[in-house]
Amino acid sequence: MTNTIFRITLIAFALITTPALALDLNSFRAQHGRPALSVSSTLSALAYEQAHSMATRTRLDHAGFRARIAGMGGGMHAENVAFGCDTEDCAIKMWARSGGHRANMLRGDVAAYGIASATGANGRRYWALELGN
Repeated sequence: MTNTIFRITLIAFALITTPALALDLNSFRAQHGRPALSVSSTLSALAYEQAHSMATRTRLDHAGFRARIAGMGGGMHAENVAFGCDTEDCAIKMWARSGGHRANMLRGDVAAYGIASATGANGRRYWALELGN
């Protein structure tokens, strides 16, 4: 009986921690044959800046994107924004269902990313994903 419970527990743990259920950007990329991206503190800071700006203004947009990436030099940069999700998993899944956002997450010409969220006075959580080199 104890061995059966232990096996069931291990199987349940394995199912809970699979990328399909616990989705982050790199597990999403792996599911589609793309290499993992590095987490960038610079892009994470830019993502937080955008998420916080949207939360403060209670508005979903890409305002200031070009100004935010201007100091990063050349190379490809992309941004996904969303609101309404409580978790990163939810935001990734939401973007995965949108053609343009999905394409950004699967880009082959970026090497790093940053993701952040902030909650507005309206109670909505705003998300920003910054991708770049």
